[in-house]
Amino acid sequence: MSRAAATVQSIGARLSSALLWISLAWGLAAALAVWLVVEHEVEELLDDALIASAGLISGLLPDTELQDEVLHRAAATVALGPGSSRFSWQVVDDDAHAAQVLMRSSRAPAQPLQAQRRPGLSDSVDGWRVYGLALGSEGRMLYVAQSREERLEALGDVTRGTLVAAMLVGIGGASALRRRARRELQPLNQLSEQVRGHDPLDAATALPPAERIELQPIRDAIDALGRRLAQRIHNERAIVAHAAHALRTPLAGMDVQLALALRECPDGAEAMRQRLQRSREAASRLSRVATALLTLFRSGVDIERHSVDVVDLVAHIPMPGLALLLDDEDAALAEPLMADADLLVAALANLLDNAVRHGARQVRVERTRLGLRLVDDGPGIDPGRRQALQQALDAQAYEGRTGLGLMLADLVARAHGGRLRLDSPAQGSGLAVELELGPDDQRVATGPYSAGTQR
Repeated sequence: MSRAAATVQSIGARLSSALLWISLAWGLAAALAVWLVVEHEVEELLDDALIASAGLISGLLPDTELQDEVLHRAAATVALGPGSSRFSWQVVDDDAHAAQVLMRSSRAPAQPLQAQRRPGLSDSVDGWRVYGLALGSEGRMLYVAQSREERLEALGDVTRGTLVAAMLVGIGGASALRRRARRELQPLNQLSEQVRGHDPLDAATALPPAERIELQPIRDAIDALGRRLAQRIHNERAIVAHAAHALRTPLAGMDVQLALALRECPDGAEAMRQRLQRSREAASRLSRVATALLTLFRSGVDIERHSVDVVDLVAHIPMPGLALLLDDEDAALAEPLMADADLLVAALANLLDNAVRHGARQVRVERTRLGLRLVDDGPGIDPGRRQALQQALDAQAYEGRTGLGLMLADLVARAHGGRLRLDSPAQGSGLAVELELGPDDQRVATGPYSAGTQR
């Protein structure tokens, strides 16, 4: 995987991650807002609770002179009263030279909560929130208090509850939005599948209207690009077909004239005869190339598979100076091959012509499971060069890297749903070329090409 491909991220993953972090941030912000807004309200509620508790406790205390036994009974009674687990209280006598605690709850400190008489709400030096209420005219004070820790705990409970609720709502919302985003991105995946199956040359695979308004410009741009490519392909095919047609007649005339020249060549002019023969072979090779181009770029380039007799097909491919070896005892060669005969002849003619031009004198034709294998006795090519050619064929990067013969053969193989493979013979030198045609139900349309350098 390339570095650029490794950095490509998913839109869905990025949206999900963003939604999750936004939800977490929203939950923390909500908790902070609750802390700032609710703190004052909680303080007021707790102060109101202190005042209400003081009124309740004062109603349970006697108004007469407090005796020890009465105080004990009152303390026991009040200790069981509501709010005793949340609040502490004291009855303090302020008539003496120093304040004295007359009665207190079990959680209240032994020392007076306030050193001096202080009715109403106040804060003690020990960190208590105190409400003082005068009891009668004897100078006694009832102090109901709550520790700062308890008030902070109450505020923390409210904040934690709000934070948990906000986080749950945020995560739930993020999950719902993630599912929604996945559904909204589904039309984009569908458009990708439609583009993958779209063939600008086939009207039956035209792109349907986009399912979302935002995707319509992308769909229109792809459709416009496809139309431009289709028009370019049609133009190039027309040019190649016209050029091939235009070349066939003069090439046929050249072949006739060269044949007549060879017949009229005087005896003893062996050098002239050889030159004329080489010229005729070159004209024949050029004629085969023109025929291959015309066949490959015929209208629609749709292959038509028929049962092909391999032995008969190879026997009718003229290739002067090259012996074609077919094993008569090979049962596989006797089996018919399902292929487009015209394209197969064009591919084989170019491969055999390649073998002749690179020093081969004979080519053995073998049948494979899905095609044919040609093994020549030429000098072959070194492994590095063969690997480079194979990579070019696999990537269809023909220009400047493969010859016209290999390129045409590979395009024919791909039109049948297969590919071209290069290898070394198991024994001896030379080159083995496997023309794999693929199963009968596969077809890959070929496209225009530019001729590269020869192999």
